[in-house]
Amino acid sequence: MGGALAKSNERDANGKVVLITGCSSGGIGYAIAEEFHRRGANVFATSRRVDTMKGLKEKGMHTLPLDVTSEPSIQAAVKEVTSATGRVDVLVNNAGCGLPGPLAEVPVAKIKQVYDTNLFGALALSQAVIPIMHKQKGGRIINVSSVAGYTYRPFVGTYGSSKAALSAVTNCMRVEMKPLGIGVVLVTPGYIRTNIFSKNVTHIPVLPPSSPFKAMEINIRESYAKRALNQSFPPASDLAKRIADAALSPNPPIRILFGTSALPAVIAGSMPLWLQDFVYSRLFGSGKNL
Repeated sequence: MGGALAKSNERDANGKVVLITGCSSGGIGYAIAEEFHRRGANVFATSRRVDTMKGLKEKGMHTLPLDVTSEPSIQAAVKEVTSATGRVDVLVNNAGCGLPGPLAEVPVAKIKQVYDTNLFGALALSQAVIPIMHKQKGGRIINVSSVAGYTYRPFVGTYGSSKAALSAVTNCMRVEMKPLGIGVVLVTPGYIRTNIFSKNVTHIPVLPPSSPFKAMEINIRESYAKRALNQSFPPASDLAKRIADAALSPNPPIRILFGTSALPAVIAGSMPLWLQDFVYSRLFGSGKNL
């Protein structure tokens, strides 16, 4: 199955088998699935619940249930793809989740759940397809990280640290996979026009007035609400095009740094720690003795 013919300045997927995680409607994965399909790929879009991927099957894509935190679910999904096609040319590890809140209060068990999705899920699925790609003498693994892995904004410690770990794993994997003919690409997007901010606003814990983190919570909630309304961020479809270009290139880039906020975030992450502390304290009220 494939989408419309690609434009002349784009690489045609030419029936390549593409497995994508985290394809719920309104997110990056959904846009990635649509882009690969448009270029003629045989797309297998996945999500924990198939009903969250409305419209993809009707457009001619395969939709599969996949919980990246479950080894049986991973094996079942990969088996279904290979049974139908005999190969996996591109894996896009996009599934991710966040858990806003102060690290002093977020239960460690819930932090582990975020890592299971953002880090270990991507690694487990990669391990499942690497032998297939090795046997077919090539493939691409695209890991979607975040600029949150370069900075340490209050209340984003769980998500940011999991993405920092994913970036480190991706960089190591890229070197290890090169002799096998498998290209590994790190995607580091900044702010993108998706539904993530509106979701995160509802997930920020409402702390009691007596909480020492109440001032930070209020400021961060306002910051997320503003970003949810910001229409100047690039759409997910633009990032999807960059990812498809990289995955289909004979010489894929090491990293895709995407969005107007991406480079400033990376630069900010390289500033002296005392300066970062000062900036975040000013922005989010975390410098007060509460």
